Amino acid sequence: VMTLDLGKSNSFTSSSGSSSVRDIILERMPNTILLFTTSTIIISAIGLFVGAFVASKAGSIWDRVNSAFAVFSGSFPIWWIGMLMIFAFAFAYHIFPARSTPLTPPSDPSYIIDLLYHMLLPLITIVLVGFGSWAYFVRFFVVGILNEDYIQAKRTTGISEKKIVYSHALKNAAPPIITVVALSLAASFGGAILSEAVFDWPGMGKLYYDAIGAFDYPIIIGVTYILTVIFVLTVFVADIVYGYFDPRVRVG
Repeated sequence: VMTLDLGKSNSFTSSSGSSSVRDIILERMPNTILLFTTSTIIISAIGLFVGAFVASKAGSIWDRVNSAFAVFSGSFPIWWIGMLMIFAFAFAYHIFPARSTPLTPPSDPSYIIDLLYHMLLPLITIVLVGFGSWAYFVRFFVVGILNEDYIQAKRTTGISEKKIVYSHALKNAAPPIITVVALSLAASFGGAILSEAVFDWPGMGKLYYDAIGAFDYPIIIGVTYILTVIFVLTVFVADIVYGYFDPRVRVG
């Protein structure tokens, strides 16, 4: 286990022909990191900006629209939205391919460009579904910070509202936000099993899905072990980062 000697797969091989579970997982992991870590970063960036913006205008039309969109986007499973996106942009308008697995072999120099092109549709879908609820989450914490007495004191000193929201309130709301970002990044290594299956994205989630269907226990156990290690390490790093944003944690 410590050397990642996770056995041999019963049904799968890597592109080089190896049946080692370690080789198969390490070949799929970069694709999952590329798609889901990229989407997590984009969702977090958009959510931070939009959430802080609507928090500064709590009760306004922008706040109500954001809340409605968060409920609307979070009410539908991503695999169902993915199927609609494939139907619309792959079959109806022929903008993106229906399958996200590139036909170009990995040894081809143009493979990276082809992979990025095939990644666009699932990336757009994940960001579209995810950023609304993330913005609502940020808005919830920032609104609570903006009602604190020290924020009111900063307003009386003449500090601009924009600086108060993005420099002071957002930083003080960072610890719970960091927790969600860290857990989202940890989960991104495993990918979303159904999302990768719907888009046929060649990542760890699709590998997990196929392994379950094929009863390939070495792959299932190997992927589960790798995801568990990544999750534990991510939580450990998040605890260390808390000290930077929260002096109480650093002093304690």
